[in-house]
Amino acid sequence: MISGKKIKGDLIVNSKKSVAIVSFGTLLEWAEFTFFAYMADYLSALFFPADDATFARLKIYGVFAASYIMRPIGAIIFGHMGDKYGRKKPMMASLFLMALATCGIGILPIYDSIGYASSIFLVIFRMLQGIAVGGEFNGATVLLTEYDKRRPFLAGSWTSFAASAGMALGSLAATIVSFFGNNFFWRIPFLLSAVIAIAAVYFRRDIKETDDFCRAKANNELFNIPIAAAWLHNKAGLVCTAAFSIFVSVFVYTGNVYYRTMAVSVGGLPPEQAATAVTVGIVLDTILIPIFACLADKFNGYKLCFAGLFLALVMSPLIMYMGSSGSFVWAIFGQLIYGVLDAIVSATAFTILLRQFKTGAKYSGSSLAWSVSTAIFGGTTLMINEFLVGHLNLWAGPGLYMSFSALICLVAVRYVLRRSHGLLLSIKGII
Repeated sequence: MISGKKIKGDLIVNSKKSVAIVSFGTLLEWAEFTFFAYMADYLSALFFPADDATFARLKIYGVFAASYIMRPIGAIIFGHMGDKYGRKKPMMASLFLMALATCGIGILPIYDSIGYASSIFLVIFRMLQGIAVGGEFNGATVLLTEYDKRRPFLAGSWTSFAASAGMALGSLAATIVSFFGNNFFWRIPFLLSAVIAIAAVYFRRDIKETDDFCRAKANNELFNIPIAAAWLHNKAGLVCTAAFSIFVSVFVYTGNVYYRTMAVSVGGLPPEQAATAVTVGIVLDTILIPIFACLADKFNGYKLCFAGLFLALVMSPLIMYMGSSGSFVWAIFGQLIYGVLDAIVSATAFTILLRQFKTGAKYSGSSLAWSVSTAIFGGTTLMINEFLVGHLNLWAGPGLYMSFSALICLVAVRYVLRRSHGLLLSIKGII
């Protein structure tokens, strides 16, 4: 006879194994995806040579934006699969696609070798990566939150943790590569990531389908067109998801990724110091996400999330001012503030937004809403910041843009939750 204690222990082990397998794949995708952004200056010279460095950088940011435009397509394809046939298959397919596209970039000849063909293929591979990420990020969160009902905020934070860890790894890789000034070392992170991703696909075959999906399927609670069902039944979830996506896209890609460029171009910091500062910020962010998630499970995750958004609204201009100050110490402090605020919101947002969806429309609805908002705001954030600083000389622009995104998210999510659940989430009750 098997004891209840043994069964519970096996479930915990299986849950931890699933978290590790799913999160590791997400980490790899984001390590490569953000490595590209951190290496924008370097890659722009390799694939888009131009006399004007700013113009060349805008081109590479355009490639970065192209990958975001493709995310909704990935969300539709993989989201439909996930809500119709189970969470497991699209999670394997999206990671495999990312591995192929990443390998393609790693072996792609540069402009000096094949001319504009290198630029075209770079765009194609980045678009394939965008499709893959469109199906991966929210899908991983759906899978993990359906696995663990005991600690909902911690379960919902693991993909944010993995993405943040991936960004830290991407930043570290970019820092290391920056010390080698030739055309070979930049390829190593892409190729290594592709190989490890293939291995991760293999291990993902061992994860089990979630009880929530199996129950919905057995009870005939799935939908023929999941995304249409999300629009009909889960408008609150779509709005919450879009609002959080706007904030995360603008806050992360301005407060951390563009922070590095601004620290160099405006503050005059050496590239190595700017890289170190943003690495400190993303490492702190990564460490704090599960900690704040545990606090959210113990206390009130909703209030914690809104407190983080309110503080981001107030302090974002200060963060970017520190980055452009020209002081390495102040640049570090700016990233410490960034890391704390992003961790608070990232630890709580996904659990809040996924609670607004039915099981049969959760993967499609959350993925598409997130991807569309990210395509519009995340894909253009670097170009908008470059325009504000490089062409208008509006050094305060990026910080104000971050505050604007926090305001949109704060107002939209608070309004939707009060309408749908009657939650009293006034600013006075948050902090």
